[in-house]
Amino acid sequence: MRKLLLVGALALGAGLFSDASRADDTGHVNDTGFYARASISRSDRSSLAFYEGESDTSLSISLGWRFLPWLAVESGFSDLGEFGYRCRAGFVCGGLIAPPLQIDGVELGLAARVPFGDSGMFGQARAGVFRWDAGGLDSETDPYYGIGVGYAFNERFNLSLNFDRYDLIHVPFNRLVLGFEVAWKTTRRPGAAAPGRRGSDEVALSS
Repeated sequence: MRKLLLVGALALGAGLFSDASRADDTGHVNDTGFYARASISRSDRSSLAFYEGESDTSLSISLGWRFLPWLAVESGFSDLGEFGYRCRAGFVCGGLIAPPLQIDGVELGLAARVPFGDSGMFGQARAGVFRWDAGGLDSETDPYYGIGVGYAFNERFNLSLNFDRYDLIHVPFNRLVLGFEVAWKTTRRPGAAAPGRRGSDEVALSS
């Protein structure tokens, strides 16, 4: 699974560099500014000790700033779900009582995006760190990374589907994430000079 994510990230990275030179000629790839995203996800937890591998549905929210047309910094709250205790096959658990795992936390990372021509479709990759807490049982900071695709309905709204991997030190998680994003892009007013040229840039937030 890690190899698949790595190959996808490399392919997306190649697309980012090839599209950077023509960013001025493609619609939403020019957009910079702030955005908010709400997501619903299906988390799959790898087996650990006496816990069976399980799945749970959870919600996430995040805020971001796209400071380049293809790159953003984002932070948010992610709930990886709650997983009950169930003795793994082959183990003799006896009267062992283990509390459920409820893992959530705050993440901070970078998100890259590249459009697929003028179709409105785009590919994306994200990576960063996740500061998580397991209901007081444990707390750590571990990496996350993922790739995905999406569709921009217009300059403000888009829908995306991501596969993310949270490499928690004790119990890795895989997540399939459906997200809806609202953007407040920064636009250049007519007559303002382009970056790198003489003149002053004037920008405004458009909704």
